Amino acid sequence: MIFGSKNSKRFVLGYDLGDDVSQISFLASDSDMPETLSILAGAELYNIPTVLCKRYDVNQWFYGKEAKKHIADKDGIEVKNLVSLARKGDMITVDNTEYDPVLLLTLFIKRTLSLLSMEMSMDLVDAIMVTTRCLDNRMVAVLNRVMEGLDLKNIKVFYQSHEESFYYYMLYQSPDLSVHDVLACDYGYGDLTVYRFTLNHNTKPIVATITSKIYEEISLPDKCIPNDSRRGETLSGLDENFLKIMEDCCENRIITSVFLLGDGYKDNWMKKSLEYLCRTRRVFQGNNMFSKGASIAARERINPTEAGAKYVYLGEDKLKANLGISLQKHGNEVYHALLDAGVNWYEATGQIETILTEGNKLDILMTPLTGGEVHNVAIVLDGLEKRPERTTRIRLNIDMTGASRVRLRVEDLGFGELFPGSGKSWTQEFNI
Repeated sequence: MIFGSKNSKRFVLGYDLGDDVSQISFLASDSDMPETLSILAGAELYNIPTVLCKRYDVNQWFYGKEAKKHIADKDGIEVKNLVSLARKGDMITVDNTEYDPVLLLTLFIKRTLSLLSMEMSMDLVDAIMVTTRCLDNRMVAVLNRVMEGLDLKNIKVFYQSHEESFYYYMLYQSPDLSVHDVLACDYGYGDLTVYRFTLNHNTKPIVATITSKIYEEISLPDKCIPNDSRRGETLSGLDENFLKIMEDCCENRIITSVFLLGDGYKDNWMKKSLEYLCRTRRVFQGNNMFSKGASIAARERINPTEAGAKYVYLGEDKLKANLGISLQKHGNEVYHALLDAGVNWYEATGQIETILTEGNKLDILMTPLTGGEVHNVAIVLDGLEKRPERTTRIRLNIDMTGASRVRLRVEDLGFGELFPGSGKSWTQEFNI
């Protein structure tokens, strides 16, 4: 598997950006599986605390573990929840000075990327995939601003959700782990998020879907286990509640494998729940699935493999239908694809110039991949100037304003000098 220059080792990155902690994984051009950057050489310390600290009265900033140390020493001001603050967008006051939270998030990411100097030069990086728990319109806008501020030059940048990173991680795993459903349980002593991965082998390509559900039953105050007389009772309660959740998730479903993600499992409290999970399933524990999956996705974006072509992931942020238009070419009717199912809605764009065959109407052909009938969506260009047949050229732009909302923009180009364009345009939206 080689991407980039054939004469040098190249890399792609997976950056898992979280409110509490972040991670960076990297995949080299001469490797089959990614590695995760450790913040301490020789150890497996992957989590970078997503926090900044400004030293009192001076413009000196620290990040990650160093920021935590200065905060503990009380010689600086803590700025945490950087992702949430950036999403909210309001200016924040730190040491009597106002700051744009997006710029602070940019500073954090820039500092963390500098850690890669232990492994590689950024000049050797071809692409970065940023993955987050929530990837909506607001998060995409924040990430776009952050990437502009980072000025990464020739590096391609992509975004995806944790669900999609889970999908790409499974893409590079042994197929026997996903014969039936797969669960990933992400827990850091706060809310538990359970992701369910399912493959539909009755479709071609094979459709992968991931659903998620949040459980609040095992969320602990301050996201930590108390070190007092309540500790034993707390650990026992976690085990009982987690067992109930797993029984609920596995009821009437065949689960092939389970991945336990996050630092919430490290205190050896899983007794009954682990015994239950291991009966007929393979169970794995770790905390770097999402960053690894993101790095795999970055490779697939710039150099798709046969494995990637065999499957299509249809998540919440994916277009779930093929959209196209019928055209006349050399006297024959041909199909022209405008948007392909499986693309992220915020990356879905298409454009074509064509000639209307008759009247003031064009039909968009919609082919759902999740079932349902193939059908046309009629676009009527009210007020279009009447001209002889095949003398109206149009420019059609298509994009999406949400995961299930398509926007079409049509511009009248006329037909050369015989019928100059009117300058009129039409915009119409419809649901998938």
